[in-house]
Amino acid sequence: MAGWQFIRLQIIFPLILLILFLVDGNLASSLGLLMQAPIHAIPMLTFTWLFYAVQFGIQKEIPYYTYVVIFGVLFDIFYTGILGTYTLAFLLATIVMDRLRPYFDERMMSGLLLLLIGQIVYLLVTFVAGQLIGSANLSMLSFVVYLVLPTMLFNLVTAAIFYFPSWSLFQRLS
Repeated sequence: MAGWQFIRLQIIFPLILLILFLVDGNLASSLGLLMQAPIHAIPMLTFTWLFYAVQFGIQKEIPYYTYVVIFGVLFDIFYTGILGTYTLAFLLATIVMDRLRPYFDERMMSGLLLLLIGQIVYLLVTFVAGQLIGSANLSMLSFVVYLVLPTMLFNLVTAAIFYFPSWSLFQRLS
């Protein structure tokens, strides 16, 4: 890889990650359609961008886990106020996706299955953390039906729409 391509990747990847971090919060607060009680669909655009890095092999070319921890801490500070929950969720889910990645190919359906596994890990970590600190008082069935399923549906559709444009962008950057 040419030096200028490496620098472009070093600048564009975290810049898009920052933009998606801001859009995540904005979508969650402004799209009431996603948060109609009792159903809640949480946008996970930042996590999806981290998935694309794993799916397309970019995580080896950038300080990937540094970005994962930084944006996990930012999520904790800006969106929950409880330090550690999203940091751990981002970290564990991306590690699981990274470890499972060799068993999947680059086809979109395989990638979406990998994203689905990562989302399950992410949401379970946040649910368990919420149960431990007493901020989540849902049963597991309510959690799955009213939060996990709508969240996965929304984010898998979003990831499918942007799968090939993201792949094309990463091909140009690396």
